[in-house]
Amino acid sequence: MKSMIMAAIAVLASGHAAAQQIQEVAPGVHSGDSLTMLVDSLQQEMRSLKSSNQELEEDSRNRRIWNDRAKYFNIAYVNQSLTQKDINGTWRSNLGVALTSGRTYYLHKKPILGMIKFGIDWSYFDINFAKYEDKFGFFGGDVYDSSQDGGNYYDPGDYGTSGGDDGTGVDTEDMYQAEIGMSVGPSVTVNPVDELKASLYFRVTPTMSMLYAAEEFSTSYGTFFSFGGAVAWKAISLGIEGRWGNVKYDSMFDLSELEDIEDGGDIDLSGDEPSAKWKVGSMRFYISLRF
Repeated sequence: MKSMIMAAIAVLASGHAAAQQIQEVAPGVHSGDSLTMLVDSLQQEMRSLKSSNQELEEDSRNRRIWNDRAKYFNIAYVNQSLTQKDINGTWRSNLGVALTSGRTYYLHKKPILGMIKFGIDWSYFDINFAKYEDKFGFFGGDVYDSSQDGGNYYDPGDYGTSGGDDGTGVDTEDMYQAEIGMSVGPSVTVNPVDELKASLYFRVTPTMSMLYAAEEFSTSYGTFFSFGGAVAWKAISLGIEGRWGNVKYDSMFDLSELEDIEDGGDIDLSGDEPSAKWKVGSMRFYISLRF
């Protein structure tokens, strides 16, 4: 406001000087005509100042909403499943966390319709961790039963009380899985009002995956995909993301030890080596800081 007042005073001063020049250069011009010319000049200057001020305010708003909120850091709770394809057995995590950090690179400077921007998300790192209990017996336990719910769960009541540390008399082994990768993909963000934004994205994540169970450690390359969305207010946002991919852990277990349940039809023991293909699927619920 102060700058506007100072600018107006400057315009008035210049206008007064202009009026004097008009009288000196064109002495035949009446004072009424010179006053009209002065008013027109002042109005033109005010319109120019108003337009410049609006452009400055729009640039400041774009920087605040878009440029200053392009980076993100996500902390997620992960609910993950791990499926061994050869045996149709699925483990489900009892603990999972993820960290993601990156930046959105917008493809155009001004938002479409004043509120929509398309961009490319690049996550510098995407770290995912999940912990399971081996309740199938592949990694040192003795509780696998293909007749239990399609091979996905076990019933402690079917397995005596010969030991174990889970309160059921069943021996279980902890399994740990981790992935480290870098992701990239398109996104679209809508800013309908004030500093409220909603976004959707799809990302591809080349990943190094690791699995540790029963003192055995295996690594594998895997390509993961994710689709998600978030709602943001200023620097804080909440989001949900689905994530899936395939990996291959070699030499983690020997299927030949499971010949007693081959007749159940869940395991194909033909060939010398199992394919060791695993399917990973997860839901990630996260809070994000944008800066």
